[in-house]
Amino acid sequence: MKHSRALSLTLALCAAAPAVAGSYDDTIHHQILSGWKESDGSHIAALDVALAPGWKTYWRAPGEAGIPPYFDWSGSENLKSVGFIWPAPEVFESSGYKTIGYKDGLVLPMRLVPQDPSKPIILRGQVDMGVCEEICMPVTLPFSADLPLQGHRDPKIAAAMASRPFSRSEAGVRDVDCDLEPTSAGLTLNATLAMPPSGTRESSVVEVNNPRIWVDPAETRRAGNTLHISADLSAISGSSMMIDRSAITFTVLGSDYAVEVHGCD
Repeated sequence: MKHSRALSLTLALCAAAPAVAGSYDDTIHHQILSGWKESDGSHIAALDVALAPGWKTYWRAPGEAGIPPYFDWSGSENLKSVGFIWPAPEVFESSGYKTIGYKDGLVLPMRLVPQDPSKPIILRGQVDMGVCEEICMPVTLPFSADLPLQGHRDPKIAAAMASRPFSRSEAGVRDVDCDLEPTSAGLTLNATLAMPPSGTRESSVVEVNNPRIWVDPAETRRAGNTLHISADLSAISGSSMMIDRSAITFTVLGSDYAVEVHGCD
């Protein structure tokens, strides 16, 4: 199966170098941008990872051979929940594999909800992520920040938030039709999105919000103002599976802009 080949390569990459923490000479510099408090009581902050020229890191759905970021917040205080505002990523092709991520660094905005809005949030934790140049390696980046009760708007965070994919309404997506067909390995998802082109080149990512389901790289084809997306789904355990159509996310990565669509009509 396709995912076996990709999974084997990912595991090999993880084994290629030990996880490390702290300073990485001139390759990686990271910090928490403390940000500001919103009117609803949530706090906007960001993880700022700067990489040496030519290095890259990965998006939440990293493609065929990437390593997605994994956050550990266990040492934090007054933190109820965390939501990420992902900037639109790029598509990279190397050695026959397609990966998705960010070149030269990533500013990842976060919406933090405190347990007690009258008290500051204290962040203590780490993020495990993959970084690549010619070879890839997993790294562990510890972070620590005492966020201010109010703070101020940070243009670096605001710019990263503005670079997120367009929403369905912003991109003029009218209809999202989905069809699931059983196969010997699981299911095939065939979707048609009525939307104008997002560039001369388009690729797509399908996410199903279930870590026990593997989604193969999607095939993308355009016919006029209709985008056809197809992807094979299989349960990692080999058992049967149920798909919540409202929880399917389509991300279209065009050469002009990206679009994120949630749910099927």
